[in-house]
Amino acid sequence: MSQMLTSKPREYVLYSELHFEKPKVQLKSAASEALCSICKSELKEGIGLTAMRVGKKTLLVCGSHDF
Repeated sequence: MSQMLTSKPREYVLYSELHFEKPKVQLKSAASEALCSICKSELKEGIGLTAMRVGKKTLLVCGSHDF
């Protein structure tokens, strides 16, 4: 239980069960599904993806395209 006691010059006020709403935050994301950069196979059971750095770019490749 949340309570707050405030005093004014000649009286006391007790506020009980205070609820303060949090401001809603809009999130922006650039997330995408993990796919092999060569054959576009998805990340799923039995298929693993490896991240490789080529220059400044990061590529995801499946097991059949590993270098």
